[in-house]
Amino acid sequence: MSQKLTPEELQDLQAIRNEANRLGAVLGEFAYQKTLIEFELEAIKVSIRENAKKQQEHMQALGEKYGDSTVDFQSGEITPIEKQDQPA
Repeated sequence: MSQKLTPEELQDLQAIRNEANRLGAVLGEFAYQKTLIEFELEAIKVSIRENAKKQQEHMQALGEKYGDSTVDFQSGEITPIEKQDQPA
């Protein structure tokens, strides 16, 4: 002879199961979003590395052209860096 849950017990069990399913779906969505963000972060890191390399190459080329100097990024004015004599 089989037994059967009461309607209230069945309803409670189904509600708990539905909540578990909902939480699993939410967790899956967060994991998916996290993966997308990680991809975006990696792309930004690559862009930062590329930009830093371009900046270094450009500054090196300007250094070869104008010597040791500083550049005002607003006006473009170049100020030579005076080298101090080192004691003997």
